[in-house]
Amino acid sequence: MLLKTAMTVRRARLLAAAWALFMLALTSWPSPPDVPVVSHIPNFDKVVHAFLYGVLGFLGSFAVRWPPGRSRPFLRALFIAGAISIWGTLDEIHQAWIPGRSMELGDALTDTVAGFVGAVVALRGVRTSEPRWAVSGER
Repeated sequence: MLLKTAMTVRRARLLAAAWALFMLALTSWPSPPDVPVVSHIPNFDKVVHAFLYGVLGFLGSFAVRWPPGRSRPFLRALFIAGAISIWGTLDEIHQAWIPGRSMELGDALTDTVAGFVGAVVALRGVRTSEPRWAVSGER
């Protein structure tokens, strides 16, 4: 069981790192082209940020080996949101030096909230998929 958990965490870390690198590649793309269908929608970039960072929060929650014992999904999601807040803020600062990109506080806030929501979704799913005795301590 412990080996399976270690392999699962390792796989989740690889997926989260790959997703983060994919996001870094996207935000390093100078002057991205307009997408005619959605470019006219105000603040559509916030939807894109929410999706990207929500997925990162979801994957990140599986990439951390949480201590055994009582599950605290809200605190765990806050931890993930804090880490994603740092990543999102650094990404926004990074975009200030990319031609055709800009640094926006609203994007960093969206990143943090979406990462938190993604983590909550993941951790709620883990909690409900555990056997009842594993959650309550019964056997």
